[in-house]
Amino acid sequence: MFSLRDKEVNVGRQRELDLVKGFLMIMIVFIHSFQTLAGMEAATSNVYEIMFALFMPTGACLYLFTMGFGSVFTRHSEPGDMVKNGVKLLLYQGLSNLCYAAAIVVSFFIRNLITGEVAGSREIYHENLYAVLTFVNIFFISGMCYLVLALYRKLGVKLSGYIISAVIVGIVSPFTKQLVTDNAALNWILDMTFGGKGETSFCFFPYLSYVFLGYVFGKVIRRIPENEKGNFYKKSGIICGVTAAVWFAGCIIMHPGIEEFFNYMLEQYRTPGLMKVIGSFCTIMFVFALSFFIMPVVEKWKFGYNKLCYYSKQISKMYAVHIGVYFAIAGFAAFYEFSVKECLIWSVAVLVITDLLVHGYIIIEDKIKNRK
Repeated sequence: MFSLRDKEVNVGRQRELDLVKGFLMIMIVFIHSFQTLAGMEAATSNVYEIMFALFMPTGACLYLFTMGFGSVFTRHSEPGDMVKNGVKLLLYQGLSNLCYAAAIVVSFFIRNLITGEVAGSREIYHENLYAVLTFVNIFFISGMCYLVLALYRKLGVKLSGYIISAVIVGIVSPFTKQLVTDNAALNWILDMTFGGKGETSFCFFPYLSYVFLGYVFGKVIRRIPENEKGNFYKKSGIICGVTAAVWFAGCIIMHPGIEEFFNYMLEQYRTPGLMKVIGSFCTIMFVFALSFFIMPVVEKWKFGYNKLCYYSKQISKMYAVHIGVYFAIAGFAAFYEFSVKECLIWSVAVLVITDLLVHGYIIIEDKIKNRK
């Protein structure tokens, strides 16, 4: 049995979180390979569409869920701290966009300097440059969600308020995405907030549901003693696993065929409705339970376990850097359309390159700090 204590008794690092976030980072790298390098054939292949559809119940949903979960355990959890973190992430969004643009410009220039310009590549170059400069990704969502969490903490909202808010967001998101206008600037703001026109990469409002639920989950875990977590995950894992399986099977039945199922999951991934929120929440809870129970096995593989923990700890840096690496490759290749096999190979290569770059950055950062 497990019981919720009146006081928070489990306030240390939750090791299952490292496995969840570490594996998440690996899958993100593989998905983004197809989204940045793939030609039309690879981008519409069964390999990519199946990979995307299977990963979408978690994906960015899991990233935001763990952000809400982690905000409960961080030492900097006061409203003021959250505001600072939120603003910092919004600034990171702008900085990363400039870095991605620089990666494209420099790599494309070097490629043209060495081999000459490939016919038709200039137009694709400008399209990609515009895309990365107006890019809105997980940093923007996280930054905005931190600001919302700061407001909730300041107002002293109870856990029931977070749950109610998550449900409300899931209900209204399909309607708020219909907010569009002919004004280009205003429409861009509405798009990255509610996801109506579908031109920005992400929108933050629908993802608040996962942040709220992650926060609630973190608060619950803190009241479960470490020696009772096994029973908690056993029961919650079974219930949520069955629920997630029923939801997923229902999605497949209602949207038969790989392409139709992929299109449905793509739409729900961007602006999830309440059923998608519930389905993703149950899937995430099942993943947490699974990670908890396989942890003793994974820990025996020291290299793999340490890598997952490292990716988890450095997930923001890994996320930011790997996208820049992909854009640099695209520029050097003059936006050549890679095949499925080539995208999978590049996924492994980019994971290794990103790992090395982040390691190097941390070493340099530590040296600078030590000098001070």
